Amino acid sequence: MKEILIFLGLIIGTVLLNNIGKKFLRERWNLWLGYGIPACLIILFMWNVSDPKFPFGDFTKAYYTAGRWVIENPLSLYKGKGYNGFVNIPIIAYLFIPLAFLDKFNAQMAMLVLGIIVVVATYFYLVKQTGITGWKKIVLLGMFAINGPLYYSLKQGNTTHFMLLPLLAAVFLLAEKREIWAGVLLAIASLIKLPLLLFGGYLLARQKWQALAGFTGTILAVVGASILIFGVNIHRVWYQESILPYIGKPISRYNVQSVDSFLIRLVASPSVLGTGTPIEVDWRFKVVRYLLLVLLIGGSIWICWRSQQPITSETANLEFCIVLCLAIIISPISWTHYYVLLLVPLSLYVCDRLPIPQNRLWLALMGIATILVSLPVKSAGGSNNPVFRFFVSRLFISHYFFGGALLLGILLAARWYGCDLLQLDRATINSPA
Repeated sequence: MKEILIFLGLIIGTVLLNNIGKKFLRERWNLWLGYGIPACLIILFMWNVSDPKFPFGDFTKAYYTAGRWVIENPLSLYKGKGYNGFVNIPIIAYLFIPLAFLDKFNAQMAMLVLGIIVVVATYFYLVKQTGITGWKKIVLLGMFAINGPLYYSLKQGNTTHFMLLPLLAAVFLLAEKREIWAGVLLAIASLIKLPLLLFGGYLLARQKWQALAGFTGTILAVVGASILIFGVNIHRVWYQESILPYIGKPISRYNVQSVDSFLIRLVASPSVLGTGTPIEVDWRFKVVRYLLLVLLIGGSIWICWRSQQPITSETANLEFCIVLCLAIIISPISWTHYYVLLLVPLSLYVCDRLPIPQNRLWLALMGIATILVSLPVKSAGGSNNPVFRFFVSRLFISHYFFGGALLLGILLAARWYGCDLLQLDRATINSPA
């Protein structure tokens, strides 16, 4: 909890300092100091306090070894590793062959540097595509600087933060009617992060046929090539080791932030709470789980269906972000670093590319959601107080899920609100003078 208080204090201090700076720091270099020094402090703080304490665990256990095994002994990619090892289809391991021929330390540093380059490129791509200037560029930079899942993904050596750029590129390509390429990028992101496959259903439901063709064609081409190169058997092993054990069996680890994990943390026995063991659940758990999934999925479908086809690129962006939020929170295993992808809706909001009302209530709700999904990634600390221990280890530890659910609710409410305004405008236009 101490880290969270410092985190909030740094944000509040930065906001106050910048408000003062607008009045007294007129010269350009003074402004850069006024904004830059607090940002650097936040970055250093977030890097130091964020898990994991021993960096590059995902990279070393999964991607680094996969780059070697895919050449030497592909079947060893999945044998008995489960979620601790490589979980993509075999052909994706080819991406890591160049890193596998470096020694471990240099490979880790290369992965980190590449990740930072992609994140920085994502920021400048957003600035260029949206044309934002002034304080909005600072706020956008701040969104990246305070994002706990981003540091977690970088320190783990994971690939999730690499997906920010293709997802945002897909948003702008869809707006520019270059749908085939948008579908290709969404397919590539989905093959690397499987929850994003939900975009295929969205493209079908909204009859975006060119994007769907690019999406489906890319999926079939990559999966087909993987099967031709490696054979059917290894893909069967991949499914049995990486997918099947976790279907209907939630994990209570603090760094899993899905519907399933949120629910299991409330009821799991102390002996399995916080472990990576898939937990058998009874019918009561399944009923609650399915009711919550029906609420989330069914509510999203109904609101978007009622709202009909988006008529502006901003509204289309809103639906894109709804699908992204939904994919993250309903995935059976949604790791904390998946929440870095919520920088997509948060960034589009800052850049005025989402039709969310601009008043204090909506701003406050977006602020709460942003804080909840941006807190430093930390395991639940121990305490002698049973009430405090229950609150932290079973409830508060799911704050990323709560923030994602709140953000989804805001986006859905904005879609509903926009639909009502659209119907009102149409009624006004069609009414007799």
